[in-house]
Amino acid sequence: MKKSVLVRLIKIFLKIRDENYPSLTRLLREVSYEIGRVSERTLKRDLYTLKYEFDLPIGYDRRRGGYYLEEKCDFPFPALSGGEVIALIIATNLLHEFRGTPLEKELGSLEKKLDLFFNDKVSLNPQELEMALSVPISYIKIKTDISSTFEKVFQAIRKKRRLQIEYSSLSSGEKRERKVDPYHLYNFQGVWYFCGYCHLRNEIRDFALDRIEKIQILQETFEFPKDFNIKNYLNQAFRIFKGDKEKIRIRFDSYQARWIRERIWHESQKIEELGNGEVILEIEGNPEEIKRWILGYGSHAEILEPDSLREEIKKELEALLRVYKTV
Repeated sequence: MKKSVLVRLIKIFLKIRDENYPSLTRLLREVSYEIGRVSERTLKRDLYTLKYEFDLPIGYDRRRGGYYLEEKCDFPFPALSGGEVIALIIATNLLHEFRGTPLEKELGSLEKKLDLFFNDKVSLNPQELEMALSVPISYIKIKTDISSTFEKVFQAIRKKRRLQIEYSSLSSGEKRERKVDPYHLYNFQGVWYFCGYCHLRNEIRDFALDRIEKIQILQETFEFPKDFNIKNYLNQAFRIFKGDKEKIRIRFDSYQARWIRERIWHESQKIEELGNGEVILEIEGNPEEIKRWILGYGSHAEILEPDSLREEIKKELEALLRVYKTV
């Protein structure tokens, strides 16, 4: 059964259940208003389906001129298992990641339909769910409204149209106009990016949507490179930075090693046990990004290789010490 038919059947059932003896004319008018034009023939067929195929106790009161339920009942959806409930919670949290994009309205409508479909059919009530499980997805909330930018990038990807953008670089602080062939939109820790071929740099770059100050879809078209694979591209990064990868070796003391050995930090990782509870993590990644990550572990982590990154960490710590040095 198509989803649109199912939505229509539920609407009709709820109106018969909750309203005061709706007539055929009233049902036709209200259902058509809410979900689009429905013919009288279709509505009569739906009523037949509800009564005889779904076995719902729908009756017709000639004196009142409308439909009613001969006995109290709910729409016959099966109850959800605990695992299905968790899957819906995760899906709902993912929908929230699209707030501030043109998909927000449509996904909000989908969320309401999920509520409609599964109302009172879960094995845990909302209070129990809140106590039992939460699925935080994003960690950063951007201040800029990116809805218009998101829509243009998304359209350009679908139509294979080149973009002209004015982009404010985070590293240099410079604003530059660029022509970009957009390949893919993705979200990292709550921030939306797109990757594409930058004609200024002659390479594939990542662009944060909230740092795009002007954007225009051009008439120029492009073709996706045959050798470009988005999964491989995204997996190049330890987190978000791509390019300038190096093999990096980090020693973690026995305290921190317990957490390091329990996680897969990147597909390139290798872990060497030192026998005293310490471990060496070998990983390929962007040195600047690894530096920021390692500094968060303080004295529990030590860069062993490369020497250049070890020296950068040393200078960073010396500068930090000067900041906190008392006069």
